[in-house]
Amino acid sequence: MSDSHGKTDHDASVWDKEEALSRLMDSQALLDEACTIFVEETEEQLPAMAQQIAAADFANLAREAHKLKGSASNLAAIELQQQALALEMAAKQDNADAASVLLDDIKEGLARFCAQWSK
Repeated sequence: MSDSHGKTDHDASVWDKEEALSRLMDSQALLDEACTIFVEETEEQLPAMAQQIAAADFANLAREAHKLKGSASNLAAIELQQQALALEMAAKQDNADAASVLLDDIKEGLARFCAQWSK
């Protein structure tokens, strides 16, 4: 299903661009800069998070997931925020199997976010 702007409901579940823009004074330039920084930082976080899972370093994994959750929330990256929350909870439960699956989900979610951002 799509709305009058051609955006599907699935798009909105990935990223609420209008909300992100409103948080940045409706400045496309600020939004692009914030998204660039977010994607770069997230791409740097992912290998470290994988290492934390492999090393069963759940305390640091929970902190990194929490940080990602906050960054995603700031940009209204709804799917990534929810995925990061799930990863944070898995880390707090010392659940390496769930954390590993969730990290893969986050990688896919980041790709979907980037696809939405580049539209």
